[in-house]
Parts: sequence; structure tokens; C-alpha cells
Amino acid sequence: MKFLFAAALLIAGAATSSSAAVDFRGQVWPILQKKCVECHRAPFKDNKGEVKKPKGSLRLDGAGHILKGGANGEAMKAGDPDNSSIYQRVLLPQDHEDAMPPKGKGAPLTFAESELIKEWIIEGGKFGEWKGAEDGAPASGASGTAKTGPAKAVDPMAAGAKVAPAEAIKQIEALGALIGPVETGSPLLAVEWVSGAGQITDEQVAKLLPLAANITDLNLSDTKITDQALNLIAKFSRLTRLNLSNTAVTDAGIAHLKPLANLAYLNLHSTDVSDAGLSSLGGLRKLRNVYLWKTRVTPETAGKFQKSIPELSVELE
Repeated sequence: MKFLFAAALLIAGAATSSSAAVDFRGQVWPILQKKCVECHRAPFKDNKGEVKKPKGSLRLDGAGHILKGGANGEAMKAGDPDNSSIYQRVLLPQDHEDAMPPKGKGAPLTFAESELIKEWIIEGGKFGEWKGAEDGAPASGASGTAKTGPAKAVDPMAAGAKVAPAEAIKQIEALGALIGPVETGSPLLAVEWVSGAGQITDEQVAKLLPLAANITDLNLSDTKITDQALNLIAKFSRLTRLNLSNTAVTDAGIAHLKPLANLAYLNLHSTDVSDAGLSSLGGLRKLRNVYLWKTRVTPETAGKFQKSIPELSVELE
């Protein structure tokens, strides 16, 4: 039984190697999400009701927006990190006016993080299946014409899913969340908080229920949710990815996740989950990645759990 102990995964999402291509969604996006997107996202109203626009008209919350660039031109030039501002600006000292993130807006990127972005650009700046926010982004199709009618199922998980109610999406976005389709034309949604996560409680999670049949990727890391929220999340039948890191969830809450038969990714980093909580998930046969850094799960139980599900990878610090 083999455990992976890469501390860099806490931010980068996965360890890199000389032979493996950089995965944007799993490695680069978590860095941008944590260090950059708060200042480079869709316009939103802050707690004072003031509209905040993306700095330099540059949005980094969607593939189309990254490729579009901002007021100063291209943000990423595939294969050329020296002419990609998304990389060059993270190398600047924080007191520089063009530094990203700017002084007072968070810790600068580590060497490993900046190198990961550099390698991603060198490899062609590919996004894989990740789309992110698509509102206002350049059309990805050849015609550039928006399609109408029922949403097209782009994967088996989307089969039978209806288009999410627009009003429900607006309500979630008003809470400071980033929400968008996981694929162009798909009714399936990804929801995450890149700012204001500390204000999100069980009450806000309850407002996601009208989208329960659409949400497949949910990031609640650093929020103030409790086990009660997991009782609600158990109704998200198409959920495949769930991030609960650095929350107050316990074994009792984890047990509520048993109905999530499609769950493939579960992040429990920095929670009070123990052997009992992990063992309660033995019926989730589609699990492929479980992260357990800084939990009370023992190596013995983690090892047995990994062996119990084919192709499962368990990471325990």
C-alpha cells in the first residue's frame, strides 16, 4: 500500500513529475483560485454594496477569459512564459505596482507554484475539460452563435438533467460564489467560493437545493458549515467532486454522504474526521481520490480503505 505525502498538493492539487503533463484543473486552477481570482473575477457587489470589477479588466475565472486577456493585452501566450503576464507578474516583488497578488492581498506564490504555472504555459497552456465561468467570454464555437433549446448532455452524468433555473443561479452568485457549467452546453454545474467563504454557513448551503440535480462539483472549503449541511448535500445525486477541507464537519456529517453514489473526489483536509467517518463511506465504489491530511484517520484504516475500492488513491499526511 502506497501513500502519497506531497505537501505541495495542499495548493497545487497534485504533484508534478518530469513525465506527467500539468493538469490545469487539478494543479493550476487551485493556485489561481487561492491567490488571484479574488481580484480577477466577474464583477460583484461587496458587503458594502459597491460593485467590484476585475483588476485591469482581466478575469481569470474561466478559460475563455484567460485567453481573452485584459486591458494590457494577452495574459497567457501558449508556449511562451516570458511573454505571459500571468506568469511574469507573479515573479515581481509585492511592492511592485504590477505584482500579482499585490501587497496586502495575500501571500505571494511560492517557487513551486510559479514553476507549475510556467510549466503549464510551456506545455501549451491547455485547459483540458475545464471551462470555468463563460459569461462574456469569447464564443468557443466556430459560429460564435449561442445555442438555444434543451441543454445537450455532454457526458453520461448529464443525461436527463434539465437546465438549472436562472434565478437560483443568480441567488447563489449574490452570495459571492463562482458558478458555471463544467462543460460548454452541459447542464452540470461547478460551485465554489473564492472570497467570503468564511461567511458561508448551513443556511447558505440550503439555498443550493434548487440546483441539487445540477451541481456536480462543489467546493465548500474554509466555510463555516456543520454536519447539517452534509445532510442537505446528500441530495445532490450527480455530485462527483466535494471539497470540505478546513471545515467543522465530523464523522456524523460524513455518514450523511453515503447516498452520493457518483462521488469520485473527496477532500477532508483539516477536519475532525476519524477512522469511523472514513469507514462509513465504504459503499461509494466510484471514489478515486480522498485527501485526509490533518485528520484523525489512522494509516491502518486509510490503508484498508484504499484497498477496499478499486483504483482508489488515499493521501494521508
